[in-house]
Amino acid sequence: MIRVQHPVQYIPVETPGGEVVGYVWADYAAGTLEWTQRAASGADGYRLGQEWAAKVAETRERGLPLAGALTELARAAGTGPPVDVCGAEAVEELARTVTEADDRRLLAQLDHGNAEAWQELADAYAALTDDDRDVRWGGGEKNANGAIQMAYPLYSRPLWRVVAALWGIGAVTPEHRLSASADPTVPPRGRLRPADAVRAATLLAAGERISEGTVDEAVRSGLFDAMVVALLAWHAAQASAS
Repeated sequence: MIRVQHPVQYIPVETPGGEVVGYVWADYAAGTLEWTQRAASGADGYRLGQEWAAKVAETRERGLPLAGALTELARAAGTGPPVDVCGAEAVEELARTVTEADDRRLLAQLDHGNAEAWQELADAYAALTDDDRDVRWGGGEKNANGAIQMAYPLYSRPLWRVVAALWGIGAVTPEHRLSASADPTVPPRGRLRPADAVRAATLLAAGERISEGTVDEAVRSGLFDAMVVALLAWHAAQASAS
């Protein structure tokens, strides 16, 4: 069955620095005006996106014709004329795209000049043993009332030392919003791009507070090692270039 796509127009919304934070779009066949936030936008971009979500909702409530509403919002955004696309799916795909600018923003969070912090990461990683990586779990027992205690990971001090070192180099950053994008995975060759290593570091260090066992899963999948290796390689490359 062939799916018919509706004619859609959109405008991008950018921060003063040029980061696209989302898209206002009109579906003329459905008669709707919508806002779609870019998943990879940073902290400032997310806040601006929330303002635009409210702006679009307010414009929608005023009941303006779609073409006029989109033109009015384009002027407010300081952008060009609306862009034609074949359907809402095209706008949603744009919103999912991770750009080189997104990667640069994450890498800018790394504190290359903090030699002591980078040495701590390197030393902590080098000191890890296989036993340190073997995460055991506690909990799971039934108490006298019949309630079962939640299981929780028992991380070794050497393993957690590596995780703690990620904060020192700036690899754990709110510029990567955990709830807005898919978790990084280890590519076939096992080598992460530096920006993906920052995403992984934020997932491990910050995500563990939300979902216990995140670090354990990363150790077992190989993401943990790929992340540290990529970060240390990036730092070494920066040192060689300077």
